[in-house]
Amino acid sequence: MSVTEAVILGILQGLTEFLPVSSSGHLAIGKYTLNMHEPDILFDIMLHVATLFVVLIYFRHRVFLITKAFFGLFFKRFQKDYFENKRFLWGIIIATIPTGIIGLLFEKYLLSYFSTIIFVGYALIVTSILLIISDHFQGRDKIDMPRSIIIGIAQGLAVTPGISRSGTTIAVSTILGIERQEAAEFSFLLSIPAILGAMVLQIKDATIDNAMIITYGAGMIAAFLSGLVVIGIMMDFIRRANLKVFAIYCLILGLVVVIFL
Repeated sequence: MSVTEAVILGILQGLTEFLPVSSSGHLAIGKYTLNMHEPDILFDIMLHVATLFVVLIYFRHRVFLITKAFFGLFFKRFQKDYFENKRFLWGIIIATIPTGIIGLLFEKYLLSYFSTIIFVGYALIVTSILLIISDHFQGRDKIDMPRSIIIGIAQGLAVTPGISRSGTTIAVSTILGIERQEAAEFSFLLSIPAILGAMVLQIKDATIDNAMIITYGAGMIAAFLSGLVVIGIMMDFIRRANLKVFAIYCLILGLVVVIFL
């Protein structure tokens, strides 16, 4: 893999991680187009680390409050922070449990069976349908424990390449009646333990090639910068309940993949 290819894939990861169009699906299509058929687990991990930093920076205030709320479980001085932010804290914890279970039980099966390029195309079409449905809902509710479980299950199933993690969790949240701004924020915060968990599962299979450090670094920088630009744009789209443009995009791309690739 050249530096140019790494940058292209990094931009793809950064742009699509926060748009409801499936970053894993786009990486699969990008690698197929670039004739890269050998998996590079370490590179994929580093790209996800780059977009994880984007989430931590963009939502730094909320992350700080949730972290203080977590310490409020153990230290009296943070109890006020706990009671003010426990809804998000417990929502993330509870949603992560079914995601982790599904990841442990089915990830290798899903990735091996559904990672062929034609199935990525079909999965993108499924994502488009889900986005179109969700655009008809305008919830007013907040995150709670029962809804968190359902969202966590949806996130676990979204490990399938072509099924957008952010698109699925946001769509399911809004269908369940959660206010769109909160649904988006919760979805992106929920990606933090999901990415960390995936890293733990995959790192054991990764191999380090010192000669590729510069190449990997270039991909990470490209993913970070493009993700930093896109995440704010995505939040604005969600506020205006305007995900149809992404649904149309996923539908067209899915059809192109199924018919021509």
